[in-house]
Amino acid sequence: ENTTPFKIGTVNPKWNLGWRHGFNYKGINASVMFTARIGGNVISKTQATLDRFGVSKASADAREAGYVMLGNIKMKPQDYYGTIYDLDSYYVYSATNIRLQEASIGYTLPNKWFGNVVKNVNISVYGTNLWMIYCKAPFDPELSASTSSNYYMNVDYFMQPSLRNFGFNVKVQF
Repeated sequence: ENTTPFKIGTVNPKWNLGWRHGFNYKGINASVMFTARIGGNVISKTQATLDRFGVSKASADAREAGYVMLGNIKMKPQDYYGTIYDLDSYYVYSATNIRLQEASIGYTLPNKWFGNVVKNVNISVYGTNLWMIYCKAPFDPELSASTSSNYYMNVDYFMQPSLRNFGFNVKVQF
């Protein structure tokens, strides 16, 4: 039986947006940055594998019900998930996501504390990848399994989760 490939989407977003806002008041400074990726599709082979081997919530719900509806046909969960495992179109998700990408808060120490040696000493803490506000994919759609080719772009296959980072900053002017 011959099958014809068909397009199920694109990995490219329609829009990448960002908004940064910061303020300074009496030595206290703070900033936030929100980012959004609008559009694009991702595939989760992780979800397909978990479904196939019956260890996902979806497959547990199907086993509990005793069947999966495919149109008007009741299928055994094992048969259904074994069949759709290789059909990536069942595991396509929107890559649209909105997140609090970065936030920081700091304090600029008074210059009189340091005489004329240094000035504008700022101490701050920051965090990145702090809050995924909106995401329909079961993984972070900004991650990629491949950096050397386009073959596995936007495909999740048991990738490590995205990292949240926290840090400490000291800035000094001489």
